[in-house]
Amino acid sequence: MNLKASIFAVTAGLLPFTVFAGPDCSSMKHDHPMWEIVKSFEEHIGTVKLAKVTSGNCFEIYGYADGNKKVEIYYNPTTGKEISRK
Repeated sequence: MNLKASIFAVTAGLLPFTVFAGPDCSSMKHDHPMWEIVKSFEEHIGTVKLAKVTSGNCFEIYGYADGNKKVEIYYNPTTGKEISRK
């Protein structure tokens, strides 16, 4: 196997893990508004860089806590509660 084929095989093997790395909220309804989660993040944690809905249907916020520490937090779209933090 040549180098290009090896790199492709390794990359293709990792794709399913990177796409679905976060929690799964696919069975949950979006009853909690995203703006409330963003507002709470800004009031209690820090600065929001990006807020989005993940491929697993959870709310996710990338931001900075305590001014410079990067955080990635997943939220339940039904309750607005934190699910996990990286």
